[in-house]
Amino acid sequence: MPSLSELQLRTLVAAIDRIVPADDYPSASQSGCDEFLVHLIELESLVETYRTGLDGLELEALKFGASFAESKIDRQDEILAKCHQTKRSQGWKVSPRAFMDLLARQTIEGYYADPGNGGNKGGIAWEMVGFKVTV
Repeated sequence: MPSLSELQLRTLVAAIDRIVPADDYPSASQSGCDEFLVHLIELESLVETYRTGLDGLELEALKFGASFAESKIDRQDEILAKCHQTKRSQGWKVSPRAFMDLLARQTIEGYYADPGNGGNKGGIAWEMVGFKVTV
């Protein structure tokens, strides 16, 4: 059984791509951060935390009539910002703020991780900051 549902995975990808959006460099999901996170949350026994947090993001988005992943970027940003400012919210089984802190921290970890750990495909984030690897 996969650790996250298809809807939760789509929500995860949309959320991390707002934390690290594409510009001259790939977004979080384009760099493999989603794969890194799925592995990390299983490794650190955070599956239930992520399930409930991603379901909470979906709940917030549905208040506006669309799933989180299908919402416009401005709406996604609004939802993420609101959640980051909220300690408790009806319908959430985890603190929205605590979940957002965890998601942001682990997204950044995945984006800048050693490529051997699943994120930062091809060392693109290292290239972005001028870090050169020589063998």
